[in-house]
Amino acid sequence: MRRAARFVVLLAGLTGAAALTWLADAAEGLERLPAVLHLHSDLSTGDFSLEQLAAMAEKQGIGALLLTENYLLRVEYGLPPFRALTRLVREERSVRDLGIDRYLARVAEANHANPRVLIVPGVEVLPHYYWTGSPLALDMAVHETQKNLLVFGLPASAFRALPAAGNKIAGLGWSSVLDLLPGALLVPGVYLLVRKRRGLQRVGRVVVVVSRRRWLAGSVLCAIAVLALARAWPFAVDPYPPYRDLGLAPHQDLIDYVDRLGGVSVWSFPEARDAGERWLGPIKVSWYTPPYPDDLMRTARYTAFGAVYEDTTRIDRPGGSWDRLLGQFAAGDRSRPAWAVGESGFHGFTAGKTLGKVRTVFLVEERSERAVLDALKRGRFYAVEQEAGAELALTEFSVRAGGTFGVAGDLVRASEATPIDVTVAVEATGAQAREVRVTLVRNGAVVRAWTGTPPFRAVHRDTFDGSPTFYRLDVRGPGRLLSNPIFVKRLT
Repeated sequence: MRRAARFVVLLAGLTGAAALTWLADAAEGLERLPAVLHLHSDLSTGDFSLEQLAAMAEKQGIGALLLTENYLLRVEYGLPPFRALTRLVREERSVRDLGIDRYLARVAEANHANPRVLIVPGVEVLPHYYWTGSPLALDMAVHETQKNLLVFGLPASAFRALPAAGNKIAGLGWSSVLDLLPGALLVPGVYLLVRKRRGLQRVGRVVVVVSRRRWLAGSVLCAIAVLALARAWPFAVDPYPPYRDLGLAPHQDLIDYVDRLGGVSVWSFPEARDAGERWLGPIKVSWYTPPYPDDLMRTARYTAFGAVYEDTTRIDRPGGSWDRLLGQFAAGDRSRPAWAVGESGFHGFTAGKTLGKVRTVFLVEERSERAVLDALKRGRFYAVEQEAGAELALTEFSVRAGGTFGVAGDLVRASEATPIDVTVAVEATGAQAREVRVTLVRNGAVVRAWTGTPPFRAVHRDTFDGSPTFYRLDVRGPGRLLSNPIFVKRLT
């Protein structure tokens, strides 16, 4: 017992960098799992099968794929008041067409075929879009078709019932009545076909009485009625009809639905821009989704957002929207922090895309869907973007305050005036020696910036002033690395 006690005292007194890393890894038992988040297979709009994606990932050392097949990729427009009867639809492959059960079964088959690469099933959801303009004016525009959320971690029944545009699960309503109304033409149509009409007809010099069915009129009415009923099926109300701007209510409804069921929701590409136009005969149809980083401030209870991807981003700049979100959480004004993920958006080798250029590296206890989603909920990961095959690796980011210790996503409790050590260690793989710039951000302000050649290691010493605090890292060198924050709050 005395020998064990002396060993504990000796271990607690070690202050070297290697000892701190060993303590963190031993305490947490965490493995770094490189993953690609947001990609599509040929089950929806991707070019490759699940098995092909897993094989490509394995060759690149990628341990997990967070799949986001299109949930319901469908845009429609119908003329009032009978929108179902007159609607035009543009639709692409989605898991609602395939079937949720079949989708989950295919993922299970792929995981069984190659257990070295974990595939986590998810969906990319369009909560709402809306139209402006009119076909009568020969000018129409559809808005926000790319303001999407990624959803993971739900059972099949919950996936089927996601509140999203076009997923008609809300039962009957007034719009259902209008859609069904043309079906009433079936009654006079059948009447005209069944009942014979008597009339006089001259045959030579003789006038005879004849009975005729009104085939043309009856057939036209029946055809319209049957078409109306078929197009109105399943006679349910679209929860978010696309004919007016509903603001962020549909998106928040989806977030809350996923949150209640213990799932994960991720805002997708909040600073990307999507716009274009095409002509359908004489009608100009345009589409436009502007960047929407401010919507992250206007919504709550989502898990994460795309922060590192193959586009210019500003939300993560020191003092920007992300720091304001984190500050609100630290102060108790927001129930959830907003974690930053690396988002790929991979469909195939088009527009210069590659499978593993943007990655999310999870810190997990085991290679399982449960562990990955738990790390995603807790912020136990960091985002990286490769540059010419070179990649930065965060080998340590920790906060030590007195006898407490935390890594990314953790909350460390400390008394006022407690000394704080923030330890940073960065390596680079696949590249020759090149300087990196490591920026430490505290509460939205840059408190320290280092420049050095990997492997790089530094310790920033601070004193806790008792107010809610968070630290995060932004590293630039060969590529980019963005960490999630570590929070420090007063010991109560």
